[in-house]
Amino acid sequence: MTPNKEDYVKCIYELGQQSDKITNKQIAERMEVSAPAASEMTKKMIAQDLIQKDKEKGYVLLSQGLDLVAKLYRKHRLIEVLLLNHLNYSTDEVHDEAEVLEHVVSDHFIDRLDKMLGYPKECPHGGTIPAPNEPLVEAHQQTLSQISEFGSYTLVRVRDSRNLLHYMEQHHLTIGMTLQVLEHDSFAGTFTVVANGNTFQMTDVIAERIYVE
Repeated sequence: MTPNKEDYVKCIYELGQQSDKITNKQIAERMEVSAPAASEMTKKMIAQDLIQKDKEKGYVLLSQGLDLVAKLYRKHRLIEVLLLNHLNYSTDEVHDEAEVLEHVVSDHFIDRLDKMLGYPKECPHGGTIPAPNEPLVEAHQQTLSQISEFGSYTLVRVRDSRNLLHYMEQHHLTIGMTLQVLEHDSFAGTFTVVANGNTFQMTDVIAERIYVE
């Protein structure tokens, strides 16, 4: 399977985590291609039993697609651990490098890497690392936008996104730190958050991509 098609599978998985219904327009925007190109690729993926159309959800991953997602996330996240903890990459650098390497390393290499790293359970961004031949089940699933009351929370995971990781570095936000959530302005679409003694406004878009406990 081509790296491009693997990226499409990941794209559909990630859109499914963020949206109630996946459209060709969303896929095209995320993959930075034309709508006809996205439509053509989804047809190929349907023919290969990776995805299927769904009236309510737009597209859903089938078992082969879900297996591929778990394998790609396993590779990506183990590579991130290697780059950050052993090769002195910055948090902002690891995502793009892992995006390239996940398509070229073998399962055998990844299993050896997993052993060398001591079988880590999470990547540097708090995402769950699936075991070999196991589905991807995220341990941390509550976003900051979903909290039912204000107060103190621990930042446990952020979605893998270059822009989001850059935002994290700008605001000196790290996994494991405490966030004080003071209020939410529904009109402005922002949360008032205190971290490291600094008070700032976090947009709803960011709050939907940050996970807390």
